[in-house]
Amino acid sequence: MKNGCNDLSEAKVAERNEKAKKLYRYVTDVARRISERTSTCKSIPDLFSTSIEVQRQKLRDNCEKLIFLDPVNFGKKCLELLWRKVYYDTVCTAKKLRETDNENDSYLFTHIICGIGHYHHFISRIQSEFKVNFKDLDYTMLQQDEEGDEVNITPTEELLQFGRSALHSCLIYLGDLSRYQVEIFQSLDPSIAARYYLQAAHMDLSSGMPYNQLGNLYMDKNYNLDSVCYYIQCLGCESPFEGAMGNLTKIFEKNNQFTETLHNSEFASQAEHIQNTISNFLSLVEIWYLGKNDTNIPQRCNTIAHLLKISMDFTKTPLPDINKNHVEYTQAIEEESVNPTHLNANLVHKMVQICLFTMTKMMETDEVKAFACKAFTLALLSQLLQKLLKQIESLGLKNPASKYRSRALRVQEIETVEDEVEGPEEESPAAVEIPDTNGNIDSCDELHFKEVASDGDGDPEKLLNGEKNKKPSKRRRRRRVASSESSDMSNAETESSEVETDESCSEEELSDSTYPSEDDSKSDASDSEGSGDEEVVISKQNGDADNETTNKPSETNGITHAASIQVNKIDSGEKDAELNELGIQNFLLGDNFLASIKLLQDWLYTEKDLILSCGDSGESLFQCVVDLLNILTFHFSPKSNDVSDKSKILKYAKHIAKNLKLEYKSIPLPEDVNLRGSSICKFDKNAAEWQLLDRYRPSQYEENVIRILNFIDFGNHIANIVPRIRFNRSMKIFYFKKLHSPKVNTKVNHKKNREWHNTKKHHEVGSGGLLRRLGRLWLTAQVRDLERSGRQAAAAPALLALDAAALTHHLRKVKQLLRARSFVLLVPTVVLQELDELKREQSAARDAIRWLEVQLRAGSRFLRAQRPAQSRPLPLLKYPRKAPAHVHNFIQILEFCNHFIGDDKNQGGNGDPDNSLPAKSAPLLVLLVGGQPDDEYKEFSLTGAARAAGISVENVGDFYTKWRQTAHKNGKKR
Repeated sequence: MKNGCNDLSEAKVAERNEKAKKLYRYVTDVARRISERTSTCKSIPDLFSTSIEVQRQKLRDNCEKLIFLDPVNFGKKCLELLWRKVYYDTVCTAKKLRETDNENDSYLFTHIICGIGHYHHFISRIQSEFKVNFKDLDYTMLQQDEEGDEVNITPTEELLQFGRSALHSCLIYLGDLSRYQVEIFQSLDPSIAARYYLQAAHMDLSSGMPYNQLGNLYMDKNYNLDSVCYYIQCLGCESPFEGAMGNLTKIFEKNNQFTETLHNSEFASQAEHIQNTISNFLSLVEIWYLGKNDTNIPQRCNTIAHLLKISMDFTKTPLPDINKNHVEYTQAIEEESVNPTHLNANLVHKMVQICLFTMTKMMETDEVKAFACKAFTLALLSQLLQKLLKQIESLGLKNPASKYRSRALRVQEIETVEDEVEGPEEESPAAVEIPDTNGNIDSCDELHFKEVASDGDGDPEKLLNGEKNKKPSKRRRRRRVASSESSDMSNAETESSEVETDESCSEEELSDSTYPSEDDSKSDASDSEGSGDEEVVISKQNGDADNETTNKPSETNGITHAASIQVNKIDSGEKDAELNELGIQNFLLGDNFLASIKLLQDWLYTEKDLILSCGDSGESLFQCVVDLLNILTFHFSPKSNDVSDKSKILKYAKHIAKNLKLEYKSIPLPEDVNLRGSSICKFDKNAAEWQLLDRYRPSQYEENVIRILNFIDFGNHIANIVPRIRFNRSMKIFYFKKLHSPKVNTKVNHKKNREWHNTKKHHEVGSGGLLRRLGRLWLTAQVRDLERSGRQAAAAPALLALDAAALTHHLRKVKQLLRARSFVLLVPTVVLQELDELKREQSAARDAIRWLEVQLRAGSRFLRAQRPAQSRPLPLLKYPRKAPAHVHNFIQILEFCNHFIGDDKNQGGNGDPDNSLPAKSAPLLVLLVGGQPDDEYKEFSLTGAARAAGISVENVGDFYTKWRQTAHKNGKKR
């Protein structure tokens, strides 16, 4: 019976194969006839005549029948043949004929609409027949009405693979047909075609074809910025489209022609200025991405940064009244979408993506040149943060640190008024015009706390902490202080604003903080008690209206009364500005640059060295981060207990933040979804975070609240890295500590001068003592860094050995591990031999060999090949005599690994003779494999041999995922 059943099934398969071959011959014959008839058409009506349409319909029906009859052998061929002969060639021919005859566009329009409907039906049938379930697809499966038609057959892996491939192709074809409608008839919005392309991109993350089509779709939009972004993203995929580089080069050539005609005119309109800015930016990207040599890079970067700074201040052009003239209103919107007149969020987002993709490309080729791209990207982030700060303050969201800033200004105003009352006829140098800081970022950011006196009297830190009942110093000293304040305050136009407060983060920092010591405070108190002049007591640290009291006789009442009037003026000017409810609502609905800032801050998490290298030049960036961190934490953080919020929108935002406080870090946002699978995405393409989108889709309000919470985390991360950013626990604010310039003492100590001249060895001893002190400081810093990073660094091995599968199937992840400079990658000789054998069959092996040659020729310190003596037999192991080649190859890899871990085991298992250091619990070496070792050979177990030898074996994907998560948490370079 079994033999009879097998014979019957084999006969059915043979009959199906023969039928499929006959059908394929018929399909190719029909396609040939359509091609011949299409080439002879002289007009559009001839192209859509009844005879040709009948042939096209035959080709549609028979191709669809053959695809579902034998999808494995003929499915891909028929799908391509159907698209080419029925739709692509027809549209291309119609475009040529339309140049002389555009009165018969209805034929072509109907043909494209029918094609869209046909592929919609085709997608539904693919989902139903092959059980392809793609969650991001916004089409439902075809429901079978008749019960007899439903057959619960589980498709094989080959059918599933073909189904996904066919679905991906159909989405691209739908995008192409929608793009033809946009290009020929201008009847549809490009977003419909973009939706098909993006769904195809999400279905196959390795294919760059959809991004190339998106570049073609957005040609000439936003001055070609969108096209450049999508072409670069296409080239960054694992399987880039072949023509993407040619398309990108054409745009660069076109942009160069426009750049040569640019003239720096001061009377350019907003649209012309935006176009000049983008053109200069694309010329800079061309130099970086194509690896051209240019010695004028710094000047180009400065020019573009200046143009961007001007563009940030542009406002939207007012639109015509939609009720009076709807046509002009529609035309204005279309023109703004194609040629914008201000720097909108889409332009900024595309520029950020281009910078990040270009930086990744340069890191693979030349890290030295990539530093210029990093610096430019960091400058772009600084400008975006300053724009965000201006926008937030214009909405009425107050900075909680502003009331503490105003205290120093209040004392200065009081002192100024006192001097004016005492001598109104004199011109006192203490008279200073205090700019209003409410709602003005330029003035508010630049006001600093200065030293009120060189002797420590009137220390601003005491004022900042709200010390009560402290008597001010003498009037003479006040006059001198006010004059110094006026000279300092005149520099309010600079871009570094610093708030110096008491440092109360931890007990270790208290020793280095700016707190006055007990002796100093006692001496200050004694000085103030002995001053014997009028008093002005400022109380109530919470920033409410302060009450001034006088403890002296009536002779000082006039001065204190005038001071109280001035303080009341300041208090009246410091009332909180009214919240712009509509502006805050639009801000939380997407009227911001938070998505672009989110991408940049995710990148900056891994660039700790770049942040620390900013130094004094990064003061404006760090001060802006501090101000934004204080404002956003005060108004949006769920930990903030501010009960004075009268805004329903802010209460709702805090409610959202409270609900999402546990999982907001792991929710992918739209900017993450659109970059999934690329090298600049926060999450790995197979990370578990993507599954959250199946059960939770955040709204626009929630997305922007998540971005705000992510920025708060980013601000805390920067505060932990930058030593000059401090936190005051009593006030619950961050501040940026100012570094005062050293005072120059012009007095000459003649005695020390004579001693210096008479002593010959003084200079030698002094320099030796200086070097000794510098050496101690350096050692202390090294010990502190080792103590902080000891546990984290020990969690990762120092050496990573690779097999052939890891290099062929996971080359991108291997590149990322090498780029991190945290490991030394080891390549055994037998792996090189395997790659040499595989290069004839697999293109991935050729790519791996090419990459290894480049790295080894460049002398990379983090990639080493096996040397002749680096091999040690495995102890207590009986080698198999007759085993497959892959078993012998794996044994040679294990012997190579045993050469490195043998000495480590002899010293105590972890490299320590006493094996007592907990920081060295991680293995010295880990063998990374592309797949699981094949244990089908019964006489010898590969995994057992590795375990017996003490060699850790891990999959590249698992190791890469764990390492990336650890690196992201610790802020290390990926």
